[in-house]
Amino acid sequence: MFVRDCMTPNPITIRPESDPLVSVALMKAAGIRHLPVLDSDGSLVGIVGRGDLEMFLSTAASPGVMKRNYHVSQVMKREVIHVTPACPLEDAALQMVKHKIGCLPVVEQGTLVGIITEIDIFERFAAVLGGGTDALRLTVQVDDIPGQLAGLAGRIAAVQGNISSVVGYPSDEPGRMNFTMRVTGIDRETLLEAIEGFPALRVIEAGVCDEQ
Repeated sequence: MFVRDCMTPNPITIRPESDPLVSVALMKAAGIRHLPVLDSDGSLVGIVGRGDLEMFLSTAASPGVMKRNYHVSQVMKREVIHVTPACPLEDAALQMVKHKIGCLPVVEQGTLVGIITEIDIFERFAAVLGGGTDALRLTVQVDDIPGQLAGLAGRIAAVQGNISSVVGYPSDEPGRMNFTMRVTGIDRETLLEAIEGFPALRVIEAGVCDEQ
């Protein structure tokens, strides 16, 4: 999966000289929390969050009616971390974690083409993991050697089980891997019989977690 698969294309933008009050109202109306800031040439020069603007307005001395003397440029972050549409989704997620930010502008050949938020990534990862479905959620532990996943998948297929998603990650035990997969087409008992010999860490069925 790539950023292009779940970004919001052609996002709403503002200018550095935009009124902070108007910008907050715009975000409230659109149901968003971040706005990319473009200069008169259409280049990305900053990004601003609704929370930052509201904090600024709550503490800034009022220069007059509607605080017209203030501009977004006084609040926006100028060093903008951004990604391209071809960036793998997991790398975009790591950038958000590393820099402790909630969104990333998406830039292609110097032009802003989209924005991706932490919610966009959460939704896609939840879909990949089969969240909200009736599939069995199986987590097993295997030796970190070639062929283990293929062998496991073969056993499940042999009893007419269908693996709709799978995610692998290192186990706490050296030399071992954990695999979490969503399986449909068979019941819990059939699944456990099919994978006998592979340590099943847990099976979740219809929202109920049974420790193995």
